[in-house]
Amino acid sequence: MTNPLRSALSSRPLLTAVVYTGTCLLPLALISAQILQLDRDIGFGVGRLGLAIAAYFGAAALAANPVGRLVAAMSPGRGLRIGGVLVVLSCVLAGLAATWWIIPLAAALGGLANAIIQVSSNLAIFDGVSPERQGAGFGAKQASVPLASVLAGISLPLIGLVFGWRWVFAGAAGLALVLALSAPDLGNGPGEGRVERRIGRPPRSLIYLAIGGFAGAMAGNGLSLFIVPSAVDIGIEEATAGVVLAACSLLVVLVRFGAGWLVDRNRSIGFTEMSWLTGAGAIGAFILLITSTPVLYLVAMPVAVLGAWGWPGVIFFTVVHSYPEQPARASGFVLSSNLTGTVIGPLVVGSLAGRGNYPGAWLFVTATAVIATVAFVLSHRLRSRSEVSL
Repeated sequence: MTNPLRSALSSRPLLTAVVYTGTCLLPLALISAQILQLDRDIGFGVGRLGLAIAAYFGAAALAANPVGRLVAAMSPGRGLRIGGVLVVLSCVLAGLAATWWIIPLAAALGGLANAIIQVSSNLAIFDGVSPERQGAGFGAKQASVPLASVLAGISLPLIGLVFGWRWVFAGAAGLALVLALSAPDLGNGPGEGRVERRIGRPPRSLIYLAIGGFAGAMAGNGLSLFIVPSAVDIGIEEATAGVVLAACSLLVVLVRFGAGWLVDRNRSIGFTEMSWLTGAGAIGAFILLITSTPVLYLVAMPVAVLGAWGWPGVIFFTVVHSYPEQPARASGFVLSSNLTGTVIGPLVVGSLAGRGNYPGAWLFVTATAVIATVAFVLSHRLRSRSEVSL
């Protein structure tokens, strides 16, 4: 019997990449959204949420590099199918949890799904979307990441508060199962039959690109998770701080897509756009460092968040077009660095913010954004010298 969803996705690789990328973020987003109910029922409260975040991104970071090699040896469609199954297992495990320590384990499974789906989605766009639209394609893929939080937030009043948190995870597992069974083959594009050579010792341009992703992720994730408490700390009302968070989240979606569209329009490879974004993030964070005025905060915070967290809309476009002979392996290498940064950044910023040292936190964000900018510029210069040997 023909699967209509698989048929629809087979001819739409960009839609496939967006849908599956958003789905792999659901386990962590749902854990965060249902945190109060999880606390009441199994003792998994806000104080332990950091464990789930670290388990999710830590597992993804450790898996990304070997996953790049795995996906290189098979079709991206098969990678999406495996990732979908891992999301199912993650949601089922979370939904059946009887003790709090099961939740970080479920998050780790979701992190494994993230690694394999991200790399597979990169290949789906690289092989299946026309070159002149791939910038917008990668921007749309990365813009789907914050949208998972929107879906998780909607699930709380519609399902969680009515039927209970276990049914939220059950619904997510059902959705992931449908997608796992409907993953298209995606094996008939330009990448069919491609055999990726081992990267061996990574070229300096790839190393600098990975350093940029690592530092940029420390800045972006470290900053974005502390918008509300930092706003309240300088005297902004909590409700207004919530509006700032929502506005920044929506703007990140738009900027990630817009950055990809700009790459297409400029016919660039993305280094320039990423450098401008992380540079703007550094400026915004520096303003946060030197001011405690609510008005300036409300201007500087969106600039800092958009700059420090807008570049992921471009980086994987840059990766696959810089290393077209090894797109999966190079994607896995850079993704591992990015995800490591998403773990370390919140730990450092959280440690400083927890002691009320927000100037120290913004100094850290400023410094890491500057490092990311310099690393992207250096990587671009090396690529311009035609360093293509892997």
